[in-house]
Amino acid sequence: MRVSWQVFKSDGRVVEGQVFEPDQPSHKLILFCPGFPGAGATVFEQRHAASMAGAGYTLVVLKHSGTRLQGPQAPQMINNAARLMLARANGETHLGGGPSTVGDWLLEPLTGLKVLADRYESIDIIGNSFGALSSMWSLTMPDAPLGRIRTLLLMAGAQGFHGGGNPADVMRIWRPEFVSVARITEKVTLNEPEQVVADIRRCYQELPLRMKGLAEHIKLKYLVVTRDELLHLSDTEEFRAAIGGRGGIIIDDIDQGYPEHGLLAHDMPDYPTENLLSLI
Repeated sequence: MRVSWQVFKSDGRVVEGQVFEPDQPSHKLILFCPGFPGAGATVFEQRHAASMAGAGYTLVVLKHSGTRLQGPQAPQMINNAARLMLARANGETHLGGGPSTVGDWLLEPLTGLKVLADRYESIDIIGNSFGALSSMWSLTMPDAPLGRIRTLLLMAGAQGFHGGGNPADVMRIWRPEFVSVARITEKVTLNEPEQVVADIRRCYQELPLRMKGLAEHIKLKYLVVTRDELLHLSDTEEFRAAIGGRGGIIIDDIDQGYPEHGLLAHDMPDYPTENLLSLI
């Protein structure tokens, strides 16, 4: 297996990512779109990257712009010592050159896809937590290169329905006081919390209509964690209904939280790689 750090540039946008390649040339790509603030990318790399490369896939794990390159959380977030050393040499403070916005994050999968789409015969996308929103938003952009995408798997995805004044809908997890706590800001630097929440609200409001037009050849699947501390099965059911009933729901009753180790069931610390591969 070969591991490298790559920078993807398209349409004036930039996103960085860690790439895991099998020893033999691969024509199959898995693109992993991380959550909020992105620590789950390293959890995914630690548990699945080598096995996916061993199964013949190239795995690209995107890393959010605005991720801090200095401080005690940087090694855990970046998970690449060479990239951190380069940052020290160049005086860099954040991936992407500085703070970012959720609006930019929603287009990171599109930025990567525009570079990668022609390199592989088949592409499977995993949108984890917030990455469910960014992957769906990116794939429903008019210029998204969709022809070789086979599956969109929303893994503990934050999909949901917002509307009708229901205070218990999915926006309950996105509040300014939640996105501005130290455990977020010590990892990433974003715009004002109120604007972060406003961008996410707009995403939820527009996604149902956008997803009704998603290319029919893309298989849509939802992997829902039974013990998820943040999201409920009802969030996915409401979203699925809002887009016309598209997609299959798979229940993960394996994962549990390990609070003494800083892991939630939402982080899916125990889900087997072979189960993931069977879903794409």
